[in-house]
Amino acid sequence: MKAVGFIGSPRKGGNTETLVNEILAGAAEKGAQTSTYSLNDLNIKGCQSCFYCKGHPGCVLKDDMQKLYDEIMKADAVIIGSPIYMWQMSGQTKIFIDRLLPFLNPAYSLKKGRRKDLVLAFTQGQDDSGLFMPYYESTGEMLESVGFNIKGLIVAPGVNEKGEVKKQKDTLEKARNTGRDLFK
Repeated sequence: MKAVGFIGSPRKGGNTETLVNEILAGAAEKGAQTSTYSLNDLNIKGCQSCFYCKGHPGCVLKDDMQKLYDEIMKADAVIIGSPIYMWQMSGQTKIFIDRLLPFLNPAYSLKKGRRKDLVLAFTQGQDDSGLFMPYYESTGEMLESVGFNIKGLIVAPGVNEKGEVKKQKDTLEKARNTGRDLFK
């Protein structure tokens, strides 16, 4: 059993990283091997819209995304965490998501292979946890079309300063329980 987390925040040790690590800690409690990747630390170029991936396996760009494709394929569960910037996921997360195109056939249907369980984790400065819910839901729907089964959504509202999520005991407990539930 394997779970891999992708952290889309540039802030080291920040709220998004804490939330993703809490989900992975729950998975580890159930025996899953876990690993994390900070997208900000990786060399991931934006999709070039060349559609190489529609006629060939993989992506024409040879950057750190090649390693992440392998990690996703080996994983049973994937956790994607991002802060909300300007009402959307961070740029680092968006570039990563755009590069998931090789998982689709030329007609945009899912390529053969087993679907991966996915937990989405978002941190936001706004106190209203439902404010961006339509965005979170549409992001989940898009990721389902790429081959993920959405198994959870964790939102930590009102976290502007580094470490504030640690004060949200209920959110952290939900995150850990979600990680445990991935490997019942």
